[in-house]
Amino acid sequence: MDVGETKTMKIRKTWAAAVFIFGLLFSAPGKADLSVHYEAENGEWSDKNEIVMDADASNGRAVGSFSTEDAYAAFEITVPSDGFFDLAFRIKKIGGAMKVNNVYVDGVEAGTITCESGQYDVSVLRNTRLTAGVHRISVQKDWGYILLDSMTVTETAGISESVYNVQPQLINPRANQETQALYRSLCAYFGRCILSGQQCDDGIDSREFQIIHALTGKYPAVMGLDMRDYTASRIIAGMNPKAVEHAIAFHEMGGIVTFCWHWCAPPNTIYDGMDENGNPRWWASFYTKNTSFDIGRVLHGLDPPGKQLVDEDIRTIAAKLKELEEHHVPVLWRPLHEGSGGWFWWGANGPEVYKELWIYLYDQLTNVYNCNNLIWVWNGQHPDWYPGDAYVDIIGEDIYFAPHQYSAYAADFAELTEYAGKPKIIALSEIAVLPDVDACIASKASWAWFCTWKGEYIVREDGTYSDAYTDLDTLKKVYFSDYVFTLEDL
Repeated sequence: MDVGETKTMKIRKTWAAAVFIFGLLFSAPGKADLSVHYEAENGEWSDKNEIVMDADASNGRAVGSFSTEDAYAAFEITVPSDGFFDLAFRIKKIGGAMKVNNVYVDGVEAGTITCESGQYDVSVLRNTRLTAGVHRISVQKDWGYILLDSMTVTETAGISESVYNVQPQLINPRANQETQALYRSLCAYFGRCILSGQQCDDGIDSREFQIIHALTGKYPAVMGLDMRDYTASRIIAGMNPKAVEHAIAFHEMGGIVTFCWHWCAPPNTIYDGMDENGNPRWWASFYTKNTSFDIGRVLHGLDPPGKQLVDEDIRTIAAKLKELEEHHVPVLWRPLHEGSGGWFWWGANGPEVYKELWIYLYDQLTNVYNCNNLIWVWNGQHPDWYPGDAYVDIIGEDIYFAPHQYSAYAADFAELTEYAGKPKIIALSEIAVLPDVDACIASKASWAWFCTWKGEYIVREDGTYSDAYTDLDTLKKVYFSDYVFTLEDL
């Protein structure tokens, strides 16, 4: 539901200007090149926002500042027939760092728009599927603090079938037979089905897998696990990880395994005490806020002891990956995730250092330790952080929509198709809310797999189903869909 609908609204009823009547424009030849422009001040906004006089805005006015909860601005548009549209928002941030805010289409979250500049820039929500009729497009506060100048709506051809024509050739030419076979299967599945997936800590016996099986009679096709507890600072703290054993067992059942790596910082760099949530800082030392570790200094030769600690961690993880290889387990390997956010230490030094680290890690695991069972899944979350086609097999995206906002995540899918120089498999590497499978099919956003995050996103502490993010009917609809593959389908 559109949050703005539930709060006090200041409505500017200037719909004569607010309504886009596409009519003859979009029935004409070459319609994909046509667009319609709309000024924010002519629409609707909450009493949390106001018109701001700004010489840099078109017509000298914008709507802002999205500084309080539930602040929003909305547009109403009318389209004559079903189609796909790019929604381009002209915005600029107010102070501070990058700003990210949410876009809703008819009350359903459709994606985010981003502003990194103090000057007006355009952020595009791509591949928005709209049916014939009237639609409400709203920008709602997430990080807030922006001025919204305008929205331009352009009809497009939608996602091309060519994005699914991925060549089944891994970036590591020495990849073993099992890994090549899995990748060929993923290429064959891509665009024809979506693999179900679930993150967990305890393998097939985890609360997450057991509740899904209890409710649907099915297990996810993809098991998400973490190398986190194998790193030095966690072992010192007494962790006894079993993720590799869980992966081997699931593989023997016919399942597919994906590993992320919440890479904990070296022990001597972790701050003492507790974080703001009352947790010991060593527990989450992968967060930038909990460590003084500077990977830029390490990679540029300014911290030789730090370099030695990095190499020791890589050697440790390589040994676990080789153990999986010895058991013929191919791994969808997803290290250094969400780099562009900066909240993890591997992303704290910006995109160039991040890409250096990615390439270094690839070289170490591939050419030094000969881990030939890895399919490299990158989800740096921003094109500037993409390390290049030669170092990426699959592009993933971690997306956390608000509870019960069921979507195809189509705008993100369309954007990700533009990151690489050639078609790459694209996956929902982490999600909070299960996708709307029907919308995925209709919008041609056929993700290779989804992986719901663990804990509260799927199960309560007592082992019962948690509908905090996805209601039970939607869970069953997804797992019973002919378009969604489960373990039983592999």
